[in-house]
Amino acid sequence: MTDMEFGVTLWNVGDAEYTNPETFRQVAMAAETHGFDSVWAGEHVIIPEDIPDEYPFTPDGEAPMDISQSTYDVFDILAHIAGMTDEINLGTNVAVVPYRHPVVLAKHVLTHQALYPGRFEFGAAPGWLQTEFEVLDVPFEERGQRLDEFFELFDRIYEEKELSFDGEFHSFQKTGFHPVPENQPPVWLGGNSGAAIRRIAEYGDGWSTYWAKPDDVASMKERMMNAWEDFDREGEPQIAVARPVHVGADTERSADQPLVGEPESILEDIEAYAKAGTTRLILTTYDISKEGQLEQIQRFGDEIISTI
Repeated sequence: MTDMEFGVTLWNVGDAEYTNPETFRQVAMAAETHGFDSVWAGEHVIIPEDIPDEYPFTPDGEAPMDISQSTYDVFDILAHIAGMTDEINLGTNVAVVPYRHPVVLAKHVLTHQALYPGRFEFGAAPGWLQTEFEVLDVPFEERGQRLDEFFELFDRIYEEKELSFDGEFHSFQKTGFHPVPENQPPVWLGGNSGAAIRRIAEYGDGWSTYWAKPDDVASMKERMMNAWEDFDREGEPQIAVARPVHVGADTERSADQPLVGEPESILEDIEAYAKAGTTRLILTTYDISKEGQLEQIQRFGDEIISTI
């Protein structure tokens, strides 16, 4: 059987009944107890009233969010649960890089590496919600270039530790970034465009995506490998797929969906993902109540992870 890694997603954007500190704590501790490798949280700084129908992960573009929902800062959540867990990795999936000044964002990453060495993973993307960019006073059309500029700075910080910078969007005098850990955290980049594939090969360790099926993964891996070779990278990019899971027959969800059904069926799905190139599955649940999440984490740990 595959040596796939498994993560759990925290719902840090959503309705208060499942987006709250007590749920974050219990989900993170349950994930560590039941053999998961990592816990991930995503990012929206705020939710504006106007949400365009351009959400990239639903067929109709309708986003599962509204102005009344809670949003918790992704870095603060990870720091909070780091003190309640011992070994499980903690990652952003994903931090929207253009939302923050690059020096501030770099300091967040450096601080998290220093606070829990070897446990932090950095997932990054340019973002999609144009009205959120408007609230934050960041030009939406510049998000890709700003992401590139951040990683240019990010790489230099680890090489030089003290530097001046003169970029297209930000420039500053010689500045120290201490403490700077010896190695960068693993970098996961999102997106499906040609520019996203180039960034993965140029700056990243792997690709992070939502809802993809094995055929989608295999197709994307072929495209990434071409770019990987163009940048003379060794090995292969890591691939993380975030999907909901339901272990058991007690659901109205179709068993035709990957990762839904009895353990034997889910193990077959995992093997299909592994053959396509997936190295990590980041799971959430269809029932996003605290009780529903905890039950599925336990089932997946006891009936899937423990058998691999």
